[in-house]
Amino acid sequence: MLLWMKRAMHTDPRVRGPAEIRPIEWPNDYLDLVDPLWTRKRDVLLAWARCRAAKESFQEFIRCRGWGSPATIYRLRDEAAEQIAAGINAAILRSHADLNSS
Repeated sequence: MLLWMKRAMHTDPRVRGPAEIRPIEWPNDYLDLVDPLWTRKRDVLLAWARCRAAKESFQEFIRCRGWGSPATIYRLRDEAAEQIAAGINAAILRSHADLNSS
C-alpha cells in the first residue's frame, strides 16, 4: 500500500491515469473520519509518499515542519497505512461476496 502511494506521487500529475490517482485518494476513502487524528494521519502519509517519490529525507521534512518526534510521526503513518490496507481488503472481500451472490 505504501509503495503504491509512493509510485502515485512519482507520476506526473498532468498525465496520471485513474489507477495512479486512486492511491492518492485512499486516505480520504479509507481513514476513519471520526478519528481526531484523521487529518494528521492523512497529512503524514501523503508527506511521506511525496518525500519518498522525490527521494527527499522524510526525517528532514519532519524536523523542518516541527511535527515533533519522528517515532510518533512514523507511528501515525503506520496506523494510517494499516487502516487503509484493512479498508481495501474489506472492499475486495465485499466485491467477491457480491459476485458470488449474483
